[in-house]
Formats: sequence, C-alpha cells, structure tokens
Amino acid sequence: MHLVARREGFTLLEVLVAVAVLGLALVSLLGLHVRNLALLERDQHVTEATLLARALMVEVEVEPFPDVGLTSGDFEDRYPQRFPGLQWEREVSPTPVPDVREIRVRVFRGEEESGDDVSLSYYLRRRP
Repeated sequence: MHLVARREGFTLLEVLVAVAVLGLALVSLLGLHVRNLALLERDQHVTEATLLARALMVEVEVEPFPDVGLTSGDFEDRYPQRFPGLQWEREVSPTPVPDVREIRVRVFRGEEESGDDVSLSYYLRRRP
C-alpha cells in the first residue's frame, strides 16, 4: 500500500508571487492617489481663477461704459497674500454695433500659459 503525502500550506514560490502581485497593486493605487491630489489642486486653482475673472467682469458692469483698450494687473493689492502669482488682463474691443463692447477677461499664473488659465468673454451694452 502506497502512502500518499498530503501537502498543506503554500510553497515559497506561491507566497512570493502573491506578495509581488500585492506590491504591484499597492504601488498602482498610490500612484492614482497622488494623481488625484494633483487634479484636486488644479481644480481649486481653476475655480479660484474663474471666480476672480467673474469679479473683474462685475467691476466692468458697474463702472461707466468702458473705453477700448487693454488693462492688466495682479491681485496683490486687492487680496494681499491670498492669490500670489495670479495676474489678469482685461481687453475691451469695439463691435460693429456702436453701443456694444466685447469684454475679454483672462486670469493666469505667470507669463506662460498653463492649465490653470481662465478666459471669459462677454458683450456689454451701454446703458441708456
């Protein structure tokens, strides 16, 4: 009669493969988490820039009818220490209709275009 040896447990090779697969999965999840944090930061910058651009638009709406031209600046004097490095440009252009101006507002960080840049455009009619 032959005795059959029963194998119980895992071999060293099976354990090593399982640890390697688990390690690979954890590294992938950590990479996704870091990417998610970067996207959240970018989204926060875009939201801030959009709100600041809208605030610049509101200023044009409550001021007298704007003259054609380009104005620019930063937010250091308006919001000290709140939005470092953010700058803005507001371009007022004529349209074929004499009492209407095209307003383009751009909020950006630094000189080069980045993914955080926000540009808004609208038309303003002279109040009667």
